[in-house]
Amino acid sequence: MKFITFVPVLIPVLAGTAQAAEVYDDYDAFYASRPGAIFYQPIETDHHTLYSDRKGIHATITGSINGKTARISVFSNHMTINGKSFSYSRAITFPDEHASPIDPGSVVVFVTSRTRARPSVLCLEGDSNGSGEADRHKQIYLLIDPLAHQGKPSFLHLPSLLSSCRAIRKTKNTRLAFPKNSYLFNSAEVSRVGLLISYYTFTNQRFVPTSDAIRLRFAQPEIPFEFSLKAEK
Repeated sequence: MKFITFVPVLIPVLAGTAQAAEVYDDYDAFYASRPGAIFYQPIETDHHTLYSDRKGIHATITGSINGKTARISVFSNHMTINGKSFSYSRAITFPDEHASPIDPGSVVVFVTSRTRARPSVLCLEGDSNGSGEADRHKQIYLLIDPLAHQGKPSFLHLPSLLSSCRAIRKTKNTRLAFPKNSYLFNSAEVSRVGLLISYYTFTNQRFVPTSDAIRLRFAQPEIPFEFSLKAEK
């Protein structure tokens, strides 16, 4: 009799648990869990070791791109790959975004290898100095086909608000998509209560919006570091 009376109580509890929205406190983990994510683990580096030479202070990272050794040096205003320099100020920048110097000690670098559908891709992210809400922004640079022997690799500066290299994903037609994030406000338009993630691609040398978008809900207004995926109506 005890077993029979216990079962009806247990079922609603489990059902309620299954319907609860998953709460995140890490944007990297959230982005990596999304379908089509292409970056998971960065190239291992020692963030405590910086180097200095006549060109300035920099972090040096050694990885592999398409089976070839790539020596990547990241300075505050540019990076080099096997000696070839890429200035942040010369990257194609998303509208209304601004390239900023990067703290070399904060850099993280991701690499994917070439596939039949697309060339290899390198993504660099790092912190820039600033006041106010600078902790909500990441400098994100995307280099498509970084070891290209013919032509110039596409070098992009992507949107920074609550972003990450892990936010970049491939679409169904194998293009690369990345988010432009903007705040969602309450009905009085005075309090930030969520985030709208709108995806773009880079096609024919310009940034093109896609039809993909998702919404996040903050656990507390104005605090974006604990959130859940907002169900679509």
